[in-house]
Amino acid sequence: MTCKISLFRLAAVVLALSTATASAWGQAPKRNFPYVELEGQAEDFAYTRNWRSYYWREDFTLLVRDDKGTLHRVISREPTPWNGFRLGTTFTKLAVDWSAKPRVQIIGVRAIDRQPAEYYDLKLDPDRTVTAFILRVRQGDVWKAFYVNNWFHDWGKETDRKILAHYANDLPHYTVYGYLNNSSIAAPFARESEELLKKYEPDFQAIIFHGRVKKADNEIGYEVHLLHILGRHKKSAEVRIFHGNPAEIERLDGKAPAKDKK
Repeated sequence: MTCKISLFRLAAVVLALSTATASAWGQAPKRNFPYVELEGQAEDFAYTRNWRSYYWREDFTLLVRDDKGTLHRVISREPTPWNGFRLGTTFTKLAVDWSAKPRVQIIGVRAIDRQPAEYYDLKLDPDRTVTAFILRVRQGDVWKAFYVNNWFHDWGKETDRKILAHYANDLPHYTVYGYLNNSSIAAPFARESEELLKKYEPDFQAIIFHGRVKKADNEIGYEVHLLHILGRHKKSAEVRIFHGNPAEIERLDGKAPAKDKK
């Protein structure tokens, strides 16, 4: 029996595996991005949903005018595709009237934290650009999430620890993904999660984790509780989800526009 594999999907798997291997050998790029917590009035919000080779991606940019009157350019992180799954980013479908210039809160870094380090046709200065990990909108007396980045990697020691605090909750949009074999997240895995990894280790080559950040009595103050383990079988080389319900991870929207179906 012949198995037909989408060239685009195969390329995505190869990319994910090669990147994970490089990370495992300590070749991931070192970052030291300044942490940013910004609040102000939203201006010139622009959202895009566009086809990128084999899936639809979503992005946004806006200007935020802080209480001193300074304008800050803000951009989103791009979604993270993996083997037919979307490992973030999350758009919560919160209805927002952007023309009313609502008050917003941005949690992120002062840098262009995208691969490649660009945002469409905007000419950006990394020192004057904020990449948002969380965008909240003030509605009445409540801050509500519009967008949450779910993919974690190294942003710098101090920034990594500060970001953890914003994800230590039970809200549905704040689960996190990252590579297992490098310092993609500053918090250690919980004891039961370490046991899970040991249980599956004989059969799989771990690549990616999916979990929740929770407060803990350790040096960092937080730990990660695993929800899914994604990887490759050591013998068959099959790439799949080893632990956790696959239905709980969002699928990529891979329905191509008519002109790209071939």
